[in-house]
Parts: sequence; structure tokens; C-alpha cells
Amino acid sequence: MDTDSGTIIAHEWLARLTDTPSWANELTVRRLGDALRDPGMRDMMALSLMDPTLDAGELAERARNGMSGPGMLAVRPDRSRLVAARRELTAMGERDPGCMPAVAMLCTLIFWLAGDRKGLDEMLSRPIPDDACRIVTRWARDHGLWPAGVIVPRVYKVPAI
Repeated sequence: MDTDSGTIIAHEWLARLTDTPSWANELTVRRLGDALRDPGMRDMMALSLMDPTLDAGELAERARNGMSGPGMLAVRPDRSRLVAARRELTAMGERDPGCMPAVAMLCTLIFWLAGDRKGLDEMLSRPIPDDACRIVTRWARDHGLWPAGVIVPRVYKVPAI
């Protein structure tokens, strides 16, 4: 993905997570759906959920460089961003079924980042092939490892997350 495209996608994705939800035009839906199919862009989207302090330029730069960069990543998820990401991913999956495997991967990550064991269990019980995210989050769940200092996974009432 070229520099401009990566930056545009990062800006569009962050706008969907931080601004008041609004209708997305077909160009945005197609661009984000294509990004979900690109491993580098999908990783950038995941990184934006793990570290909400990164701006679009930093996210695009990390996507171009295979997520490498100076310093260690501090996982500090933001609940409102996780809720927004779940909403946006669900909508993208409904409008573009071809990106459902990536949507499932990122939703699995969202439930783990939220410390939502029930949601994570539901995602991991789906009859879909394992990917790296499912394997790592399943291992983390089974060993009681949760992000951002979560000692005990949170339990949510309806609606989950």
C-alpha cells in the first residue's frame, strides 16, 4: 500500500472510531473493506485499538514498516474506541461479507482487549479457522492474561462490550 493510501485509510478508520457515528459512503466502505483484506492495514487497525495515542500518521508509518518501530507498544485500550470499532466492523461485515474473516479476527481482539470473557468465549467458539489472533487470545484467556492490568476479566450485562 502506498504512503498516501495508508494515511487515508488510517484517517478514515480513526474518524470512524472517534467521531460521532455517521453514515459511511460507498467509497469509505470499499476502502475500509479492502484494508481489512490487506494484512498490513488490518494490523494497523488492530494497533489503533491497542494504543489509542497513535495518530493516523504513526499508524500508517507502522503499517508500511511491518508494525516495527521505535519503542515498545503499551497496550492501553480505550473502551469507547472498542465499542466504536465493534459497531463499525459489524456494519462493514454486513455490507461487505468478503471481509468477514478479518472482522471476526478484529472482534476477537476487541473482546480480549475489553476484558470481556463472555464475548471472547463466543468469538472463539465460532466454527471458523484459527488465525494468529484466535490462537493468542485463546491462550491468554486460558492462562488468565488480560491487557492493561485487567486482573479479573470484566463481566458485562446485555449488551456485551
